[in-house]
Amino acid sequence: MKSESDREFAKLLDLAVNGQIDHVGLARAEQLMQEDRQRMECWVDHFRLDSMLSDEMDRRSIVDLVDLVAASNEADSPETGTLAAWLASHLSGRTMPWIAATALAAVLLLMLAPRFWTPSNSVVSQLPHRTDSSGAIAMLVQSTADRWKGRTQSPAMLSPGRLQLESGLAEIEIYNGVTMYLEGPVDLDLISLDRVHLHHGKIRAVVPEQALGFTVTTESVQLVDRGTEFAISAEYQGLSKVHVFDGLVDLYPIDQPDVDDDKPGHPVHQGQSVEVGPAFATRETELDPDEFPSASAIDRSVEQRRQRWVQWSQQFAKRSDLVLYFTFENPRDHKPHRQRVDNLASPPQEPSQGTIVGGESMAGRWPGKNAIGFYHSADRVRVRVPGDFPQLTLACWARVDELRGANQALLLTDTFEPWQPHWQIAREGVLKLGIGQPTPQEARAMRSPSQPLNSVTPIGRWMHLATVYDSETKSVQHYINGDHAGSNQLPSAKPLRIGTAEIGNWLKPRTEGGEPVRNLDGRIDEFMLLRSALDAKAIREMYEAGR
Repeated sequence: MKSESDREFAKLLDLAVNGQIDHVGLARAEQLMQEDRQRMECWVDHFRLDSMLSDEMDRRSIVDLVDLVAASNEADSPETGTLAAWLASHLSGRTMPWIAATALAAVLLLMLAPRFWTPSNSVVSQLPHRTDSSGAIAMLVQSTADRWKGRTQSPAMLSPGRLQLESGLAEIEIYNGVTMYLEGPVDLDLISLDRVHLHHGKIRAVVPEQALGFTVTTESVQLVDRGTEFAISAEYQGLSKVHVFDGLVDLYPIDQPDVDDDKPGHPVHQGQSVEVGPAFATRETELDPDEFPSASAIDRSVEQRRQRWVQWSQQFAKRSDLVLYFTFENPRDHKPHRQRVDNLASPPQEPSQGTIVGGESMAGRWPGKNAIGFYHSADRVRVRVPGDFPQLTLACWARVDELRGANQALLLTDTFEPWQPHWQIAREGVLKLGIGQPTPQEARAMRSPSQPLNSVTPIGRWMHLATVYDSETKSVQHYINGDHAGSNQLPSAKPLRIGTAEIGNWLKPRTEGGEPVRNLDGRIDEFMLLRSALDAKAIREMYEAGR
């Protein structure tokens, strides 16, 4: 049964969608939304539908409202008071086509019947949640060949809890300044900023002065750092091994309480190694420092992976179906006044280039790998792609630093004429292929979204994106990090045309409506376009070669 507040909210929402709500009503609606997140999701979904139905009209998008609603989730946010004002200005004097009004009325009825309400379908549930990393105490800096138990992707921000690296190497920075190097298999608990429990495996820690007292426990020992670099391993049957590379650590029995500076333990100095048994039985020993993970070991492994990708890339560039291939590796690509980037797909006798406008050279996936950043509205790479493409594969390695609720370009044709593709990250946070059509209604039917990006890969991490178009099967397939991430069947299909286009931006956005700027809020360090429809296996191989 609906409460009195729910019925009041429904009436206010009805008034709002019909443009009849006043400031007092808006303030009350805002209060009711702050009391119940589902009301907020209902509100956003109503206006999202409104935006979709009248997409061809000259009006602002739902993005501003979504931003305000998201901001209003934060207690005492100064933006919460602006929601009513925004809605008042947005709805002032508007008219609504009868079809939109009818559809909205239908959705309103759905909202009034709780059995049809499915929060998982809401817009809010698709947005990046700013609270994802609020409890984090550490971050994964880099890793190589890493496999994590219970995870399909490498973690980014690390909250207190179990961390199990099954294989590979990882470098973790705790927010107090401690750097830990892990080599799988290793199983540990991140307990707090200054404490880790090692169940099994080995770690190496570099502890700065600011983190004095950092503690690692195992089944047999408490290790308290006094400002140094050390390694510790935990083996089965309660045996622990400690080696100090620099400085000093103190060891204590695992059951000793109140370990602090006033109670010095068993000291282990620079260059010493100690084994500790279950009953705190200690004995000096000799350990090979190289058997513990280190920064140099990770760097070597990362460089080996990069070299394997270089070899793969050189072979890939020879494909006959390759049309565009940019790796942004040539330093001359980024010199002032010489901002050209070689299209590695072009034959030596017919070289072609893209033109970099604005975009700065930045760090790519690996140390020494170049990328192009598209953080400013002027940043872009201009390309020209003649011909028709019955089949097309678009793929890139990109780091998206924010899903900002606006469309962000990956490859956009200068115009959006019939059968021209727009490949972008849509405002809903999904990978999307749009195909130009004679009417807006037909163009909407040709939109093909993937699953949300942030449900697959943490934002701010490198990810592999791929989309495959096939006019023979009238289908679009999306892939994120080598995994299938969406399939769409099209009502019709013809060969696509590109012509002049841009990577990471849009030269000729519409002059009416929202989002005149669509630069990618991130960077790209590899981009390819093929005139064939690659299958899932080929996309997976591409991802594995570059990860």
